Amino acid sequence: MRNDTSALLHAASDGSTQMVLGWDLQPNSSAALRFAVVMAQRLDAHLHVVHVADVDDLPIDPDAWNWEEQLDQRLAENATTARMLLDQLHAHWTYHAARGRPSDVIADLAEETDALMIILGEPRGGVLSFIETLAGQSVSHQLTSQHGRPVLIVPESQAQEDDQQ
Repeated sequence: MRNDTSALLHAASDGSTQMVLGWDLQPNSSAALRFAVVMAQRLDAHLHVVHVADVDDLPIDPDAWNWEEQLDQRLAENATTARMLLDQLHAHWTYHAARGRPSDVIADLAEETDALMIILGEPRGGVLSFIETLAGQSVSHQLTSQHGRPVLIVPESQAQEDDQQ
């Protein structure tokens, strides 16, 4: 069941369980999305899916005259992709797109909705992920060390297990 942003205030104030999922187009994030939907269905919870613009969303040419338009188009494409996935999964949800520091945006939404937990896909891995962790830029690390909500990290392998069942 798709809910638009106007449903946010009603969903957050009606006493139902709320959960926040940080989402991007990476396979680990899609695994977390599928897991979060199953959990939301079991808990009869409302799922807030938030995408924070990141490097993968940025247009290639930073000097392009329509850079902002290209970024907005990419974010709109991400929203369409998310909505198509969510519409297939039969859950109560709200999609949020934002710009800012991902851990802060996710934590603020979790606080605003009084979310039971924050759900993330496992870190991407590789050299970039290692550097982000060392530099303190890892979203999962920031959420677990600097914010007060429980954070559930879903391994990408969870999606493969779910698909086999």
